Amino acid sequence: MGRPSFGHLLQTDSHTQFQQGRKAQMETMDCLPNPYQQSVSLAVGFMVKIMGNLESSCGKNPELVVDFCTGIEEDSDIAFHFRVYTNSMVVMNSFQKGGWQEEKRMFSDPFMPGQPFELRFLVLENEYKVFVNNESFCQFAHRLPLQSVKMLKVKGDTVLTSVDTF
Repeated sequence: MGRPSFGHLLQTDSHTQFQQGRKAQMETMDCLPNPYQQSVSLAVGFMVKIMGNLESSCGKNPELVVDFCTGIEEDSDIAFHFRVYTNSMVVMNSFQKGGWQEEKRMFSDPFMPGQPFELRFLVLENEYKVFVNNESFCQFAHRLPLQSVKMLKVKGDTVLTSVDTF
């Protein structure tokens, strides 16, 4: 008998490395761009569902921002600004005619760095209703007409895996 061949072991190792590399590549490909923006047309009953994972970098607490804007320009009005300061609070506001309006703060934060989240915004007749991980979290009264909202923007220290509107 000749010497045993171990070529199949090298092939398996190469295959494993290929599969691991492919998995990492697929995970990267499955992420949405950050910042993310999408055209929207709001009406009562409209819902936005955002899924992702908050990242913690350089020892700072990650942030997440969702804006319902009246246009694509940087100085566009923001009908609803939702900002998460993890391990601290959530701030809600609107930006109108070049200035921020009265802030509404929630000293509760259901978001955990490193953990996946599902964030939903339901448009009701008089307010936005916000759900985090299928739990009702807060409401924010409309300050600008629903019809004026044309753009959804999402940014922050997060890996976005999906943004769905329906």
